[in-house]
Formats: sequence, structure tokens, C-alpha cells
Amino acid sequence: MKTAENQKRNRIIALSFVSVLLLLMYGPLAQWFISADRVLYDQLAGNRPAKALGNAYIVSIDAAHSSPDKVIAEYGQVIEKLNALNVSRIILPNPPEIPAAAELPGWSPLLASGKPVFVPQHHRFAQISGKSGVVQHVADSDGILRRSSLWHFNGGAMSPSLSLAIAFESSATATAPRMSKTDDAVYFSSFEKIPRLAAAELFRMRDDELLTAATIFVDTDKEMIGSVEVLPSGQFVTYAEITAALLADIEHNRMIIAPSWVRAMEFLLPALLAIVAILFMPERNRKEILVLTIGGVLALMLFEALLLFALHARIDLGRPILLFIGAGLLSAYLVADLKKASVDAFKKGSDFLAAGRLEPAFAEFRRCNPSETVAAVMYKLSLAFEQQAKPERAEAVLEWMKRTHSATARSNDDTLTARKLTGAPQRLGRYVIEKRIGRGAMGAVYLARDPRINRAVALKAIPIEKEFEDEELKEARLRFYREAESAGRLTHPNIITVYDAGEEKGLAYIAMEYVPGIPLRTYTDPKKLLAPKRALELAAATAEALDYAHNQGVIHRDIKPANLLYNPKEGTLKISDFGVARITDNNSTKTGIVLGTPMYMSPEQLGAENLTGLSDLFSLGVTLYELLVGEVPFRASNIAVLMTKITTEDPAPVSSRRAGIPPSVDAVLAKAMAKRPNDRFSCGAEMAIALRNCARVS
Repeated sequence: MKTAENQKRNRIIALSFVSVLLLLMYGPLAQWFISADRVLYDQLAGNRPAKALGNAYIVSIDAAHSSPDKVIAEYGQVIEKLNALNVSRIILPNPPEIPAAAELPGWSPLLASGKPVFVPQHHRFAQISGKSGVVQHVADSDGILRRSSLWHFNGGAMSPSLSLAIAFESSATATAPRMSKTDDAVYFSSFEKIPRLAAAELFRMRDDELLTAATIFVDTDKEMIGSVEVLPSGQFVTYAEITAALLADIEHNRMIIAPSWVRAMEFLLPALLAIVAILFMPERNRKEILVLTIGGVLALMLFEALLLFALHARIDLGRPILLFIGAGLLSAYLVADLKKASVDAFKKGSDFLAAGRLEPAFAEFRRCNPSETVAAVMYKLSLAFEQQAKPERAEAVLEWMKRTHSATARSNDDTLTARKLTGAPQRLGRYVIEKRIGRGAMGAVYLARDPRINRAVALKAIPIEKEFEDEELKEARLRFYREAESAGRLTHPNIITVYDAGEEKGLAYIAMEYVPGIPLRTYTDPKKLLAPKRALELAAATAEALDYAHNQGVIHRDIKPANLLYNPKEGTLKISDFGVARITDNNSTKTGIVLGTPMYMSPEQLGAENLTGLSDLFSLGVTLYELLVGEVPFRASNIAVLMTKITTEDPAPVSSRRAGIPPSVDAVLAKAMAKRPNDRFSCGAEMAIALRNCARVS
């Protein structure tokens, strides 16, 4: 499946999903999703610093053990006392009800003759005071009071709320232009408590300056016990505290409002986020989708917090955030689905290629996502078509690679700088040599270029005619091509792909995939050790690749950090140098210790016994040990002592040599480096599972 088709399909799926989600969130089922807006607002508004109403007090009248008439009478005494103490204004947010048939108390003229007294508009006191406002608070469906109307339609006319009526009397803020753009509502956040005085304390005061010019709320509602609503901050508040909170915000010009432009943004943002999700997410990998989703969510939350704290404006972005998260999860799922399909196609194509069925292999590889590994096996496929005398099919593969891997080809070409090499050939076969990049046990390794496709390759060259003569040369040449054949059978994402082999100018060469990686040998320095989890994950990937090779009948025989190439940027690993590998079958011969590196060898390899894939697992255990602690488990000054240690001694547990490594790693390494092959893991796949289990707890 081509990349463009994949992206088109994903965009259609994302468009359908986002459209349905938009309809659900803002359509008939909006009430099911609006809680996301509320939760986000509560978290932000609840942490917004509150500013208390200046010089304000609540005088509480104890109505628990008094009759209604006595409570009404005590209200009069409190108002009379407050007038004597020269307060600024008196507010009765919730006075006791007086039946319509009952007479007003004798002290009621005080409501109009002394200090201004503000009362609820529905109360009979409003007929005398002349200063009143509507007290009406409606909590949301979840029981939280978040919104309060500034104006109410009452008796055919618009009446201000009690807090707004008080502000009109003494505050210029209430008539400021900003208040005329609030859509007749302000929003609650948190409440800064104001001091409370019992009525008995008030009566004992003698010309106390404490209450001079103060704003006094008089009620019978006890703190907490008499609360009627809950604010977004989680505070339980009474009528007096609600009125005080609104009045404080109005007079300090800190009202949380929702201007019309904010409401417009609430409708535009979901559409904008949907467009972003549809256009950009389907073409990203899972890591990029995760970063984009988290970044988008944080940006939206920061934007809402900025409006709330800096501009005192409310915008609800909980639902847009849910929409963006949903689109991100869907895109991640689609990418994972495509990745699985690509992996399955790569596996099938590799099987077909190994079996010599080139056309089915070509069909499967075309379903894979473009990558260096896919490009490598496609290149190998083109060479296989040439060997079958099908140049037109080889050309078709190369043309397909140019179309789908053009960026990779250009990148590789840009890294090559042609220059003459001293003491090295300029060309081997059709490959143009650029520079030497390493030297192995059997010869030099060059960075070269295949001019047919302008693709970088690693070219391993061995001076075969200088090293061998006559019968030995014939045997060496046979062995060389056998090694190339065995390595060429391997097609795996974690194994460097071998393309071609040949001989020219006395040099035998193997053309293989060029991997710009760092040998893990770099990370065996005690000062540059990898994190234990990363080392375990890389070892697990190596074990899986070895399991594949062993199932193909190929043993590496020289697993060590220098032969494991790691790309930190992409997090990928490749096994290199299968040049000492041999096809293992019933006719396999014994192999001497000249092959491989002694300190990483298994006991049976040192003893020149018949080898199985379990020998590679022993070497991988030694490699992992060195990656974890910066030192190989077996060290000696000469080969004889080293062989004795490898065959008889057990290394010290790594958990005792480096902090942060769980004991489970000791058990895995002990099993991998068991002296007897039958005591080790049965295969690389089993060892990979054990290593990943250790990585999860590291």
C-alpha cells in the first residue's frame, strides 16, 4: 500500500471520526460532554487568587433558639447599632420572610432613614428601602455554582442583581464599558473569606472604629452549616458570601466574563483543531503524533489559563481538548495498524525472496512503508532479478525505489564526497569507492556508491590473492562466496543486508547495506554507559535478530559490541559482519578458535566443538554484561587463563556492580552465559522475552 494512499485513507477515516465527534459534543448529546468544559474550568478557576471585599464584615444573628418575631426584632437592633457605629452600607442578602398579611416591624423606617440598606427585591423590605436587587442563583446540573446573571427579567422590566445594585450605588466599575459586554453574566471562581461577628459582639461595641465606613452583611446563615451553594473552588458558601464574592469582583474590576468574541472562538477552535488533526496527524509516526497531541493539549490549557488569569475571561476548551485527544488516539491507532501491515508485508516478502519467488516478494515489499531497510531489500531484489536474467523487472524495482525512496537516496548521495584514496582501489566491480570507514578481521570496509541507483553501500574487501596461494586460495575463495551466500539469505530489520559479492583486482568484495550507526563498543566506556533499560532493549532486539538468523541456519560466531551498530537518533540497531558465519547443517565441520574474539566466545567455541545458535546467545550475554558495567565478565593476561575462566568461572552479578539494575538481570545473564549450551535459553526469542521483562522493571 503506497504512502499517499495510506495518508488519504487515514484522512478520510479521521474526517469521519472528527465529524461524528463534533456532532456528538455540540449536538443533542452536548450535555454528556459539557462536563469536560466544567472540570477544566473548575481546576483553573479554583486556583485563581481571590481578592476580598475591602473593609467588610458579616454579622451573624443566631436564629436557632429564637422565634421568628424575635429574629425580626434582632434585625432591627443590629441595623440601629450599625447606624450608630457609622458603617458605610448594610446588606441583608437573606432576611427572614414576612407574610403579606403581617405588618412590617416598627423599626422598618430605619431601612430608609439611616445608612443605605440593600435587600432582595422579592422581600417586603424592598418597599421601604428603595435599594434592592434580585437574589437568584442557579447551580449547574452537577451542583456547582459557576454563573450568575447580572440582570433579571422581573415584572415586565429588567432588574439588576443585588450585587450589581450595590455596585451601582457606590462603584464606577459597575458602569464601565467592560460590564456592558458581559452578556449579562459573570462567573464564579473562588472566595476570599471575610470576618464574621456575632450579634452579641456587635452590641458590646462602644464607638469602635473597627466598623467605621465598613460594608456589613447581616444574615442568620451560619458559616458552612448554612451554606446554599458550592463554588468551582470547592468552597461552600452562604447567600452573604455569594453576594460578597460577586461584589468584590465587580468593585475590583476582576469579573470573569465571557465576551462575544470568546464565544465565537469556542465554536471556531474545534473546527480548527479538527482541520489540524485531519491534515497533519495521519502522515506522522506514533512518536510525532504523541508530541503533537500533548503539545496541542498543553497549548489549549495554557490559552484558557491565560484568558482567565490575565484577561478575566472565560473560554471553555474542555471539549476541544477531548476532540484533539480523540483524533490523536485514532491517528496513533491507524499508524500502528499500518505499521503492523507493513511489518507483516516485509516478513512475507522476505520469505518469498529467500525462496526465490521474486514477483510475490516485489508485491509484498511495495506494501511496506518506505524506510532504509525496505530500500535495502528492494535493492537486493533488483540484483536477484538480474541474476535470473530479467533486466526489465530489475529496472522496474529500481524505478519504484526512485519514486518512493527519492529523499533517502538524495540524503545518502549528499553524504558522499568523492575523492581519491591513497593505497585503495577507486572501483570494485560496478561500485565506486568513496572512502574507507573501517577495517575488519578479514579486510577493509569502504563507503562506496552503486552508480546504477546512486545508492550508498558498504563494501567489504579482502585481499584474497595476497593471503592465500594455490589450493588454499581455491578453498578461501569457496569459503568467501559461501559466507556471502549465507549472509545474503538474511533479510531482517536488525541485520545488515548483503546485496552482492564478487572478485576483482585480487580483491574479493561483499556489497552490503550502509548503516550510519555507532558501534556499541563506544558505550562500553564506563563514562559513557547506556541506561540499563536501553541496553536491555538493544540486547533484546539483537536476540530476536539472532533467532531469525538461527532459524535460517546461520550462526554469527562473533557477536560483540563492535559488531552491533546503533543509531541513537532513530533508536535502531543492526548486526554487522556475518562474514564469519557458516551455513550449519548436518555436514558442518568443527570450527577453530581463530574465528571470533576470544573474550566473547562460548566454552564450546573455545573448545572447537560443533556450534549451534546457543553459542551466539552466550556471546550476547557477555556483550550485555559489558554494556551494563563497562567491563567484560572474563578477563585475563593470556589466552590460556582466559579460556580457563570462561569455561569454569561464574562472573560477579551485575546488580552488585552498578546501582539501578534489578536482580532479574543477574538471572537472565546467568542463564545466557551458562557453561553448558542446554542450560541456556532455548532460542533467541526466549532470551528476548526475558530481557524485555527485565527492561520493564528497570
